[in-house]
Amino acid sequence: MILALDCSSKTASAALVNADGRLIAQGFINAGLTHSETLMPLIAGLLEQTKTTKIERIAVTSGPGSFTGLRIGAAAAQGLGLSLGAPVCGVSSLEAAAWNAAHMGGYIRAVMDARRGQVYTALFYAENSALSRITPDEARDINEIFDKIGILVGDGAEMCYNIRNDFTLAPPHLRYPTGYGAAMAACRGGVSAGELNYLRIPQAERERNEKERTG
Repeated sequence: MILALDCSSKTASAALVNADGRLIAQGFINAGLTHSETLMPLIAGLLEQTKTTKIERIAVTSGPGSFTGLRIGAAAAQGLGLSLGAPVCGVSSLEAAAWNAAHMGGYIRAVMDARRGQVYTALFYAENSALSRITPDEARDINEIFDKIGILVGDGAEMCYNIRNDFTLAPPHLRYPTGYGAAMAACRGGVSAGELNYLRIPQAERERNEKERTG
């Protein structure tokens, strides 16, 4: 059984997925609450309601995304890994979002708002409900990502659709990274949960560096 977590954007999700990739249970919250408030109760509820006592693996989205959210997710996964005796791996939050639309087929462009006119993005191709990665996760100018017509997913999807609407905008319930998507990404491999993939340095660090250069 895989326990998979996501709190890389404004939503939080946790899922239990068996070794065959079958979704056993999933929770998803988009209520504007902090991840520190929602993630652990979400996990506890899933384990209690499914009477799950044995976890073989824990997956968590390790970036890109919210710096605070990624750290909360990594800390929760590592703590649970120690208490449950389960190995922990980190997966791409963009891939976790793309898996939600894999059944739709074709190109899938996962985008997350990186602010300042940039997005975190990766391109995937889906066929027969399987997902293949076309590009690595990267930070790009928002106007540079419209090279392949396809499906838009991620918390930056609507923002990109408003710029160019010849893409298909995934419906809201399939748009954000989920625990299930994180579990499916983990089935294809992962990295250490401690290796957070910010793609850009945090805002506070950028501002400090700027002050040091100009001070």
